[in-house]
Amino acid sequence: MLAYNIMSILPQATALFVRVNWRSVALPLIWFGIIVLTLYIEGQTADLIAIWFAPSALTALIMSFFKISFKWQLAAFVGMTLLGLLASFFIIRPLMEKRFKVEKTNTDALSGKLAFVEEEIDNDIPSGVVRVNGQLWTARMEEADLVVSKGAWVEIVRIDGNKLICRPKT
Repeated sequence: MLAYNIMSILPQATALFVRVNWRSVALPLIWFGIIVLTLYIEGQTADLIAIWFAPSALTALIMSFFKISFKWQLAAFVGMTLLGLLASFFIIRPLMEKRFKVEKTNTDALSGKLAFVEEEIDNDIPSGVVRVNGQLWTARMEEADLVVSKGAWVEIVRIDGNKLICRPKT
């Protein structure tokens, strides 16, 4: 008896399944998936790239609830994303870089700077001290046979351990 009831309902259920407009169900799910995916990617990278897809997909999701054509949903998604990306690159990033200046530290900050020789630099002895930004550093010359006397200026090439590798000021 139960089998008979299930078998009589099965054609009606399959007809209902076939009558569902899957496009009206799938598009909102796709837009929602794009929102979740882009927010996850932005959370992992924080580059202000993927974040612009989320509000665009939200707009397309809302448009899909009002049965607006897929072409218009896609156009809104692409247009808003492009506007967000352009705003990010030409307005938001420059403002952030201006407000939050990235200062060079360690080797990045010293390379290319000039240093005052406080003690003669001679790689053969080995000796040499320079003053940079008020700090004293052990120094060696880039060219092994070059000796620089006290009171001269040298250019810092790189840091090797705790020693500044220098060359004569050009």
